[in-house]
Amino acid sequence: MSRKTGVWILGAFGSVATCAVVGAEAVKAGRISRTGLVTDLADFAGCGLVDLDDLVFGGYDLRKTNYLESAREVDASAGILPERLVEAVRGPLLAASARVKTGCSLNCGATIEGFRSNGSLEAQRSLGDVVARMQEDLRAFRESNGLETVVVVNLASTEPAMDAVPQHATLEGVEGLLRTNARERVVASLLYAYAAIDAGFPFVNFTPSLGNSVGGILELARERRVPHCGKDGKTGETLVKTVLAPMFLARNLKLLAWEGHNLLGNRDGLVLRDPASNRAKVADKEDSFRKLVPDPDTHSRVRIDYVPSLGDWKTAWDFIHFQGFLDVRMVMQFIWQGCDSALAAPLVLDLVRLAELARRSGEAGPMPQTASFFKAPIGTDEQRFDRQFAVLQDYARAHAAPTAARREPSVSPA
Repeated sequence: MSRKTGVWILGAFGSVATCAVVGAEAVKAGRISRTGLVTDLADFAGCGLVDLDDLVFGGYDLRKTNYLESAREVDASAGILPERLVEAVRGPLLAASARVKTGCSLNCGATIEGFRSNGSLEAQRSLGDVVARMQEDLRAFRESNGLETVVVVNLASTEPAMDAVPQHATLEGVEGLLRTNARERVVASLLYAYAAIDAGFPFVNFTPSLGNSVGGILELARERRVPHCGKDGKTGETLVKTVLAPMFLARNLKLLAWEGHNLLGNRDGLVLRDPASNRAKVADKEDSFRKLVPDPDTHSRVRIDYVPSLGDWKTAWDFIHFQGFLDVRMVMQFIWQGCDSALAAPLVLDLVRLAELARRSGEAGPMPQTASFFKAPIGTDEQRFDRQFAVLQDYARAHAAPTAARREPSVSPA
């Protein structure tokens, strides 16, 4: 059964978003395989997930460009979107480009501000008006394209870490900040999350930015009965850590030190050169490891450095020092070299499909079944990949079973 679903991407012309949109349209056109889509595994066969054919793309960006130009930029950096593939889906890419509007950059830092070539959503508007405009855009997108719902996905560049703001902890506090136009205590991702969830639309935060992770937004999602998930997509080094660290623990080997050094180029790497944005990204990586390995004697450190020539190809070198029987000290090292956007893009499509299913099934609040996709999953502290993935498999099997409940969502977008 056809269920047209909107995908409203924040950071619509970024590398990950471009690979997701080009990839989805190429799958629709039969130009590429579906390799990399977790939701294409056998466990999901009977879940009734929305098909890629029914996804319609739009969103926000700070730059004035289009998917054809963005795809050429990604290909120049990574060599993964050849012209023949992009030209084969030119029509859908231009249609999606026309649905992208000017985004918000409130308190996103000087580097992100420097990308702006098309004004900003928050200019000359109060915070309340910004939220209202975002909701108008979401509803117009849904109505003009005949969509059943819209899933909002945050793929924007990492915002600088913001010091704790007490008002973020409660819905009353967040709404007070909006009402009093307290711009210095609000970031763009928080506005996006509030606008989407308040209007009844599922929200996926693939970034380390605040977004839907603060108490006030969690409370809002419970009140509005809207599913959401995040944060910080897990695609490379941390993914390997969440598989390897439990192996050492299961063998009762003592982890003495785990050093990780990440090198990346492209626009994401440029943003992470900003110490405040870098700190936000590193914090999720470190927190993930500490939940896996709580031993305070284990030395751990993560570095992220910008290397322009690498483009979209990320290199991570990890050094693991561990101790075994007879107190013998040993070493394991690995190098992960992956194309960040090609790894992340199918996960974005997976999360859209899972968020749409959660909404259609009447689920509300955090989606712990998606923990295996994130470094800092909301709704669970579990970090071991095998256990996270088992929860997702159980969830899929429950929805695929003939007796699984099929309920309409209790609250539809206004």
